[in-house]
Amino acid sequence: MGFGKPIFSYGGLQIGLEGLAWSRLQALSQFRFPVETVDYFFGAFFTWVQSPDVGWKLRISHISSHLVDGADSITGGSSSKYSREFVELTRTNPWNGHEEFLWSVGVRVYFHQVTKIEPWIAVPACLTWRFVSVHSENGTLFSEPRKSDSCNPGIIDYNYYLFVSSGDGPISTSIAGGLRAERTIGEMSALDLQLYYYYGASWAGTDAGTKRSTINLQMDVRGF
Repeated sequence: MGFGKPIFSYGGLQIGLEGLAWSRLQALSQFRFPVETVDYFFGAFFTWVQSPDVGWKLRISHISSHLVDGADSITGGSSSKYSREFVELTRTNPWNGHEEFLWSVGVRVYFHQVTKIEPWIAVPACLTWRFVSVHSENGTLFSEPRKSDSCNPGIIDYNYYLFVSSGDGPISTSIAGGLRAERTIGEMSALDLQLYYYYGASWAGTDAGTKRSTINLQMDVRGF
C-alpha cells in the first residue's frame, strides 16, 4: 500500500511526498497467513515538465526491511538488517494523450547502505509501448484520443501496454518485461493489471542478495 502526492505546484514544477509499504506473507494451513517481512519506503520527489515532450524527476528516498511476526525469531535487538538511502534523477517523455511510446532513463546513487547488496550506482530505464488506446463515453467506444474531462464519470479509458524495464523493482539490478492493462475513470486510475516476468533481487530486502526468476500477476488499485 502506498500514497504519493504533490504538496506544492508552480508552473511545470511540483514538489511532493511519497510512502509505501509491502509485505511478504506465508501461506499455512487453517487459513493462516503470518507476515514474514515488511519493507518501508518513503521520500520526497521533485518533478519539472521542461516541455510537452521532456520531463525530469528527482527523488531522495529511504527503504528498510524488517522481520516481523511470521519470522522464526528476531535476535540481536533489531528487526532490520537491511536499509539504504538513495538519490535518483530521471528523464522521461510525459504522456500527453497522443504518444504510443513512453521511455525513461535515469541515474540512481546509493549514498548509504546497511548490509551492502547493491552497486553504488544504477541506471534504471524503462520503455513502454501503448498498442491499444480507446475510450468509452456513456457506453459508446471511440478510438481517437479523448478530450480532457476529468470530472465526467461517464468517460472511461482502456489502455494496453507492453513494457520492459531495468528498474521495475525497488532493488537494483533487475529486469522485467510483460503486459499491462489499465482502466481509468477520468484522471483517476481505477484498475491496473500486469502479467510480467521478473529477474533480479527479491523484493523482500531481508534476502535481497538472492536472485529470483519469477512470473508475476499484479493488480494495482489507484486514485482513491
